[in-house]
Amino acid sequence: MRLRLWARIGLTLAVNFVLLAGLGWIFLAQQNRGGLQSFVFAPARENLRELGARLGAEFPGKSESERTALLAELEKPWGVRLVVFRDTGERVAGPEVEAPDEAMREIRRRRGQGAGRPLFLVRQERPARYWAGFHFPLVEVEGNPPVRHTVVVITPSLLSSPFFLDWQPWLAGLSVALLATVVCWIPVVRRLTGSIEAMRAAAGEIAEGNFAVQVPANGGDELGELGASLGRMAQQLSRLVNGQRRFLADVAHELCAPLARIQLSAGILEARATEADRPAVERLERDVTQMSALVGDLLAFTKGAARLPELGEIRVAELVREIAGREGATGLETGIEAGLTVLADREHLGRALGNVLRNAIQYAGEAGPIRVSAERAGEMVHLKVTDCGAGLPEGELEAVFTPFHRLDAARTPGTGGTGLGLAIVKSAVEACGGTVWCRNRKPAGLEVILALRGCGSPAGFGTVNS
Repeated sequence: MRLRLWARIGLTLAVNFVLLAGLGWIFLAQQNRGGLQSFVFAPARENLRELGARLGAEFPGKSESERTALLAELEKPWGVRLVVFRDTGERVAGPEVEAPDEAMREIRRRRGQGAGRPLFLVRQERPARYWAGFHFPLVEVEGNPPVRHTVVVITPSLLSSPFFLDWQPWLAGLSVALLATVVCWIPVVRRLTGSIEAMRAAAGEIAEGNFAVQVPANGGDELGELGASLGRMAQQLSRLVNGQRRFLADVAHELCAPLARIQLSAGILEARATEADRPAVERLERDVTQMSALVGDLLAFTKGAARLPELGEIRVAELVREIAGREGATGLETGIEAGLTVLADREHLGRALGNVLRNAIQYAGEAGPIRVSAERAGEMVHLKVTDCGAGLPEGELEAVFTPFHRLDAARTPGTGGTGLGLAIVKSAVEACGGTVWCRNRKPAGLEVILALRGCGSPAGFGTVNS
């Protein structure tokens, strides 16, 4: 039978309560086998009887000072005061104290008067303390018959004195109660935390664009329904995103042919244009060139998402030289371990590195040298492209990898690009199983890091300059 989450928690709470109540009843019954007085005097009863037996054996033949010294020795381990009275209320041994009236009545109570209780407990208000007494027969002088006496224990607190309260059974009972509570709640808590952690991890994967993640949807309670809803959401997002990419790819592909014809026509117009018409023709060519660049970026973006990567060992220094030459990055500074390889798709990684270099050249090429370096970070290799430009606002360091994002919404494709360059980088690197991020340098400049899984071991360290 499948239970709702609230019913599962309520049932566990009820079982926990019944179990604790049963354990508590057993414990109290064990401690209270002789009634309430036995419950209060559970550890003190035996202590008082032992005191009475020892005093009965050692008091005869001793002076009052010797008896008082004996009581002082006996009371040290317990941290209490001991006084012995006759049934007439006269003190026999121990310190001189003024007993409260109720305690004195209990001391003078004779057998046959009232209940004749062998044990009593009296609470004194001022000063605040407790008087506990035990009636026992005592021979004061050898040869005489025993006379009824009372040994009284005086303490400021029943809870702090080990004479009256033995904490061991209470601590054992509390431990058993805590263990029972843990046993009751572990299955519920484990299910809650396990399901929440699994769905948190799945939501993180979905946020990163991995819509094929498996979302746990076990059980018929609220957590199972939430997992099922999260799985349906991932499927819907996958269909929407893939549909959008296919649509962009189809549109970009269909635009290629008319754009090529327009470029051809623009070239013919330029050849036949008069001097008065030439500025208009040049503007037309620039617009067509920008449209071609946008369509090319769209094709690159959708192609990177559509084609399955073929991962293999890529020599980083060799690929950097190839991309730098293709992008016309003359004077590029490169410091890379000779023979350093990463696990990646050559086309995807080349496209990502090319876009990063192109951005660096376009926006920071005149500010200083551009450098490409690589270093190992555990099992990963960090491929870094750094420039000396103005960098980015801190709030834009993550947003720049979003498709069609521009730092200035008023920019045109001629001044701010298409907004797809770094989105292509992110898509390509993630297709290779890596990650990409950027950060500002001090005092100026931007650093883009492509993190990819390394493979093999370097043959040695060297510096490759382009």
